[in-house]
Amino acid sequence: MLRWADFEVAASELATLGRERFERFGFLFVGTVRKDGGPRVNPVEAYVVDGHLVLNMMWRSRKALDLLRDPRIYLHTPITDRLGAPGEFKAAGRAVPIEDPALWEAAADVIEATIDWRPPKRSHFFTVAVDRAAFITYDPDGTQHVRRWRRDQPTVEVRVACPGCADPP
Repeated sequence: MLRWADFEVAASELATLGRERFERFGFLFVGTVRKDGGPRVNPVEAYVVDGHLVLNMMWRSRKALDLLRDPRIYLHTPITDRLGAPGEFKAAGRAVPIEDPALWEAAADVIEATIDWRPPKRSHFFTVAVDRAAFITYDPDGTQHVRRWRRDQPTVEVRVACPGCADPP
């Protein structure tokens, strides 16, 4: 399993951009696979705890049940305007239930210190194993600047022009 700390080593600039975004906003959007195969998207608070990207969810919430059945997960930080400011961090991987009591307690401690609320014992904690990630920014003309990383591959930067995206003169 590739912990967040391992991702930070493998793609440090991307991991920093992602962490800055979810710490700035206090949450990210999580995509899961519903029982019928359709997508489900929900906001979830995310915390880095002892080198793990940790998500906490209410007991038996639909998104938690999705992940217990199918661990595939997609993460996306908010964007705040039509130009994609301050950039989009996206990651895909697998959500693994936290079974280690010490990590569970450490995560609950971080959450309590951050938002003055402690998750109840009957809640779900997951750590995310990152398989791929990207960070995208946009120029006013629609050109995308993409940094992307896949497990066991180096980070790649590409520029994607968007012909016809610019406003006409």
